[in-house]
Amino acid sequence: MTDTTQLADTGLVTVTADDTVEATVQRITTDIEETPLNLVTTIDHAANAADADLDLPPTTLLVFGNPAVGTPLMQGSRTVAIDLPQKMLVWADDEETKIAYNDPMYLAERHGIDDQTDRLEQIRSVLDRLATGR
Repeated sequence: MTDTTQLADTGLVTVTADDTVEATVQRITTDIEETPLNLVTTIDHAANAADADLDLPPTTLLVFGNPAVGTPLMQGSRTVAIDLPQKMLVWADDEETKIAYNDPMYLAERHGIDDQTDRLEQIRSVLDRLATGR
């Protein structure tokens, strides 16, 4: 993995992967399954586009979470539920594979959560490991 970018104004962290979209999605899916996280669903936007006779380069959204971690955030601010469970987007960007996810600190700021720093750092670390494979 290379090229981690933090977009402060959007709250997105974007990473460039070394592999194809398909291989990257498989790696992240396997990593999720080997943790206490639950993979809620996988949305293949390119396949959905094809079903509508439209063309979209490979674009896959993984939705996952752990209620024991996310629920206390929702107890602090119910509106954070609009951004939970966590999501990770993997897409083809020309010849590169990109991975993006929401920075938990941005979500905390967005939803006025100010007493969960340790939990948010834990979430940030897990998301970084999933995105980078390290």
